[in-house]
Amino acid sequence: MSKRNKLRNTQTLSNLEKKLKYGSVAILIFKFAIISRISAFNFNVSGEPFLIDGAWLGADGENYLTGFKALVNEGVYSEAGILNYWPAGYPLVLFFLTVFGKSWVLTTLSIFQTLVYVYAVYFFSKQLARTRLRKYSLLVFLLISLNPTLALSSIVVGYESLTASGFLFAIGIIIKDLVEKNERNFLVNLIMTSAIFGLMSFMQPRLIVAGIAINLLWVFSRKGLKIAYLFVVLSLVVTLLFPATLIYRNNKAIGVNSISTNLGVTMNIGAGDNATGGYMKEGFGVPCELSGTPSEQDNQRVKCVLGWYLENPTKSLKLFYNKSIYFWSPWFGPLANGTMARNPWLTISPIKSMTSTQEGINTVYGNFGKFVSWTWLIGGLASLLYGFQILWRQKSLERLIATLAMLAIAINWLVSLISIGDHRFRLPIMGLSLFLQAIGLKTLFRGGKVSMVDGPSLR
Repeated sequence: MSKRNKLRNTQTLSNLEKKLKYGSVAILIFKFAIISRISAFNFNVSGEPFLIDGAWLGADGENYLTGFKALVNEGVYSEAGILNYWPAGYPLVLFFLTVFGKSWVLTTLSIFQTLVYVYAVYFFSKQLARTRLRKYSLLVFLLISLNPTLALSSIVVGYESLTASGFLFAIGIIIKDLVEKNERNFLVNLIMTSAIFGLMSFMQPRLIVAGIAINLLWVFSRKGLKIAYLFVVLSLVVTLLFPATLIYRNNKAIGVNSISTNLGVTMNIGAGDNATGGYMKEGFGVPCELSGTPSEQDNQRVKCVLGWYLENPTKSLKLFYNKSIYFWSPWFGPLANGTMARNPWLTISPIKSMTSTQEGINTVYGNFGKFVSWTWLIGGLASLLYGFQILWRQKSLERLIATLAMLAIAINWLVSLISIGDHRFRLPIMGLSLFLQAIGLKTLFRGGKVSMVDGPSLR
């Protein structure tokens, strides 16, 4: 590359980074304005009024606040059953934020989650701009930053925003390492990504599978088989340290070595002869003899459910299909299934507002609504897969970036198959799916012409 082209390339990158930076600041100001206008109200938590101010309640908001109140009243080693039944990680995040003040902790939470989310999107997009995907980076930034469901989730009491930010930030660090190939910084980068995945599993343990898989692929592609295992061991130690603290907390509190005791219960709802794959109040589950502590019973349920899947392959495949539809389903409409009823977007969604009349209900839930829902679902998946295919064909750094993103997406979808179908489980990997969709959509609108620039490769 000539000096003139290098200079032009540097100037283009600098201008793009300025756009990303100014865009991030604008989005921060807008979201802070939303936080300041959220109306406070009293909500009944554990039989007592709790002031909800500066945040909205997510699907499990009451459970997180109940756990948080127990931590405030009794300390980190509270014996409250909800801190053992559900992972205590997210309530502990709330508890740690009380260092800035207890009376406005939810406002602090919204500000904290918003800062993390906006920076993660900025950092991820900035690293993309340093690769051959530069012409896609601004669109990726805008799609992830302005997606109403994902963007507004940072103002919700729930783990989803922080974990979505974690995936973006961690893969951004990996891209940075692959571009710079600085051996001195590799160890620091590995510890950072491992810590991020550990913190994510601290709040939602099932995300640890994707985190470990991403780091494994990165380490082996970067270091080769001969010495990679040393870095793999280090990565596992750092990652597992965080969920291990939950086991330690539960052991100190109630003498039980577990992260949570609700996995078997959730898996059991999504299995059995009469199960639909979604949430049910009765008629679900598989026969299972239970004994011992809640933790032991949870393990027994897990084994019973896994055994049922192996013994009933035909019924299992049908349930897996249903759960896949639920996982990728729209937030509202005839195909929607999950726990996104408190999605802030639904309060202003034009589709939701249509259901205020009987005619609107018939339209949304009738044949037309089904057609739109299926088009939305299939179209989203098609653009995601098309984006992945485009990057896979590059046979370079972009292929690895696409594989890392798809690994997170696919693993979280597969984990939901042995659990329960819920479109809320899609939120943690939504930033990465929007990234691949942005690649697919822009290329599609360009008539299939891929917009690549000169940049680094894996070699």
